[in-house]
Amino acid sequence: MHNAIKLAPIAAALLLSSALIIAPAADAQTRAREVTVSNSQGRTATSNTAVTRQEGSVQKDRSVQTGAGYGYSKSTTAGYDDETGTRNRSSSVTTNSGATVSGGSSASCVDGSCSRSGSVTGPNGETVARDTVRYVDETGQYVKDTTVTGPEGEQASRNVVRDGEGIKTTTTTSPDGTTRSRTRWIAVD
Repeated sequence: MHNAIKLAPIAAALLLSSALIIAPAADAQTRAREVTVSNSQGRTATSNTAVTRQEGSVQKDRSVQTGAGYGYSKSTTAGYDDETGTRNRSSSVTTNSGATVSGGSSASCVDGSCSRSGSVTGPNGETVARDTVRYVDETGQYVKDTTVTGPEGEQASRNVVRDGEGIKTTTTTSPDGTTRSRTRWIAVD
């Protein structure tokens, strides 16, 4: 019994030190995880994910690889700029063959007008951009304007106006300048 009493503090110290080693540090910024799955045919896939948090931004890196040599890697970063009130996001996906698709967007609201701009660039360098602005005009109508710009600079646009009393008017303009307009009446309770 006397030996048990002497060993109790040592056991407690070992438990405490192992708990300290297992517990994540308070200032840890990166978390990583690896998952491997397999099926009854012997096929396997492994996913590695790392999430890094810094002040004002989060970066997520992920890689998925199969036993047959297929897979991709993806990196995404999202952040917020306190000074400008802008949210930013960018991502890039690369396949094992080397093809890469990347994109990014930013969004902010200033003086009652909210805007969002984004673009995607394909594996051959072709880029498509989209810009959207939402606001309430001087007559109290909700307006949403969207412009899409294609790889050759061609543009298409869409304008949506809601009057707050159930009337919604949508006007679209195609790259060749053709315009169509449609008005719908929506019940408002």
